[in-house]
Amino acid sequence: MHQYLKKVINYQGVTVAQDAPTEENWMRFVRESISVNPQARHVLILPAGSQEALQWALPALYYAYYYGSPIIFVTNGQVPESDIQPYQNLTAYLIGPASLVPSTAGNPFSEAERLSGRNPADHAVRLAEYRDEATEFGWGRKHDRQNGYFHYVVTTPKDALMGLAALPFARSNNASLLYAGDDGSLPASTDRYAWTQRSDWFVSPSEGPFRHFWVVSPMVSYAAQSRMDFSVEKAEYASLGAVALGYMEGLMIMFITLGIASSIFVGVHAANTLPMVHVPMKIAWTLGSLLLPIIGPLLYLTAYRRPAYKSADGTWHWLRPQNIQSAAATMMGFGYGAPLMVAIGFLFVWFGFPLIYDEWLSDFVYWLGAGMPIMMIGMFVLSVLTAWLLAQYPMKKMMMDMPEKQVAWMSFKTTLLSMAAVSLGMMSLTWWMLMNHIPMMPKEDDILWFGSLWVASFLGFLVAWPFNWFMIRSHLKPGNT
Repeated sequence: MHQYLKKVINYQGVTVAQDAPTEENWMRFVRESISVNPQARHVLILPAGSQEALQWALPALYYAYYYGSPIIFVTNGQVPESDIQPYQNLTAYLIGPASLVPSTAGNPFSEAERLSGRNPADHAVRLAEYRDEATEFGWGRKHDRQNGYFHYVVTTPKDALMGLAALPFARSNNASLLYAGDDGSLPASTDRYAWTQRSDWFVSPSEGPFRHFWVVSPMVSYAAQSRMDFSVEKAEYASLGAVALGYMEGLMIMFITLGIASSIFVGVHAANTLPMVHVPMKIAWTLGSLLLPIIGPLLYLTAYRRPAYKSADGTWHWLRPQNIQSAAATMMGFGYGAPLMVAIGFLFVWFGFPLIYDEWLSDFVYWLGAGMPIMMIGMFVLSVLTAWLLAQYPMKKMMMDMPEKQVAWMSFKTTLLSMAAVSLGMMSLTWWMLMNHIPMMPKEDDILWFGSLWVASFLGFLVAWPFNWFMIRSHLKPGNT
């Protein structure tokens, strides 16, 4: 194993001890193999001497080799004084049980923390999952990691020397160490962990990330190898087949269902109980409630279950407080603008749009040629123009006694300002969900795509509400019709 890896792993920065590890020289092998990082923030206190000590130390040695962690071996419960001095101000990790690494070994250091599992297999899993950003120790390979092409070296405790000979894998393949059982089976802790590393695909199994096991022990059974191979075999999102749903899809389906129910309620109620309200306003409340489950109908009922009077021109006005006036005014813009943005965004991604990466685009404005900014700019511009021409201008003309040009200009300004406020919240949350929170960009026919914009619209309304409050105070918008 040692000679083979010395031959095949050949790139700058990888150190390999000249002699293969044995039960007698394995500590020297470690010291000759690890190049210490002078900027390390932690020091590893490891058991020394016996084969049992190597079994507990080996998982930590893989990270030490990868990162260049300084290591100190404990012999007969003592830490050599000469080894302590350079690392006294660092956080010390006591690797292994107290029977091999006593708690007193951590006393000379500023902080000390013990990392040990119930047995070597559980111990290896814990070190694979552990991460402390402050001290920069640990792989941090938990089940919720959304990235990373993780590799693992698998051996048995009895074949720990083989695992140590395969130490260069920690650098060449970014591999951490896991243990199978000495009988060749998979211990429960290793089996559980292997299944947490399974990744899913949205469109094609060729999508990353991928996981890989390097088995370096002849004792690991074919059944165990097959089970590990199956555990990381990629499956359709979310690991349960074509009809499976993750928790996000479930929540978004409930959100959209409540939105549809809210929209139906408002539409039917307005059609049957408010004959004096203009049809465009009823449509705005109905479409707005589609994207504001529960909140939309509550605002609608609050806005219209109030005393009203009829003005000389035949227009009905409701006596509402300032905050409800601003909510009603927000709904007049949001009810048309937000559904338009969702619909226009869908058409963009369904039919596609040009991506521009010309040389004249400097580093400062390169993002203008990327897909998401183009989609968002297009959604905003087209929704403003459409909502203004087809809804806002006709409503303002019907409600305000002003010259036609003045009404057109005022309706355009209020539409632009209101939709800008909606977009501020809506686009920000959309970007975060599609680009950061969801592991892979969903396609336009996925519930995650619609759900993300649906939920983002909710935030857009909350952001636009205060803006419309100021427009009501400035008499740019009516809020009592």
